[in-house]
Amino acid sequence: MKSPFLLPLILWAALPPMLRAQEITTTDGQVLKSSSIRRTGSTIMVKVTTPEGGMIEMGLPPAKIVKISFPEPPELAKASTASSSGNATEVLSLTGDYVTKEAELKDLPGSWWPEMSRLRLLALAGTAKDADAATLAREIGSLKSPDAESLSRGGTLFANLPSGDKEAVVVGAKAIPRIGGGQGSALAQLALGRTLLAKKDYPGALRAFLTIKVFYPSVTLLQPAALLGAAKAYVGLKDEKRAAEAIKDLSESYPSSPLVPEAKKLSETLSKP
Repeated sequence: MKSPFLLPLILWAALPPMLRAQEITTTDGQVLKSSSIRRTGSTIMVKVTTPEGGMIEMGLPPAKIVKISFPEPPELAKASTASSSGNATEVLSLTGDYVTKEAELKDLPGSWWPEMSRLRLLALAGTAKDADAATLAREIGSLKSPDAESLSRGGTLFANLPSGDKEAVVVGAKAIPRIGGGQGSALAQLALGRTLLAKKDYPGALRAFLTIKVFYPSVTLLQPAALLGAAKAYVGLKDEKRAAEAIKDLSESYPSSPLVPEAKKLSETLSKP
């Protein structure tokens, strides 16, 4: 027979990482240790241990919270590694549950949601999941930070791709810095490149795609899409040699990208007489 004191420990150990004890620092200097955090309307409800050893749940306004020591999600390191190799499929698999389940706490200081959602947004955009990318970009936009605003502005342009509203993408992309901006600028250039490619403006599309490759090389999740787009633009310009070079760059630099099969099919059409 298990000890009655052992059962709570077993249950605690089985809790997801986000529900385990974390420190909450408030504006008045208090440091609270909470076993769980949830949101009810505009109030953050936290469970804390009383000096007598009991447990109470108390409400805090978000403005009173300076920082929460959320444990880093184990999926983040794996998603970052997958991101560096352009493996958007793996990034999407690793970030989906977290981004959905932790959305209600996304604006709290110390939350890992902004970073997980950033990786997910880039993966969605890079694999032409346009509607999902635009939806997540809007959600990111609710966070009040320059990085979030940049990602949101660039990401929401993808909402216009399924509808074919090319002019909206062109106008929106022009309002975002092409060079020297954040990752939202790279997103905007990808949306612009795909739009101009559909319009058969091959020089303009090529310029947008190569902007990502040259000026935003660290945004690895968008590089395969940029290279594939560049290859298609080169084909439109009747420059099959450079198209083949772009495809080779994609296949060799990002072999785990889900866009490799499409690139190989395009390569096969180039080799036909």
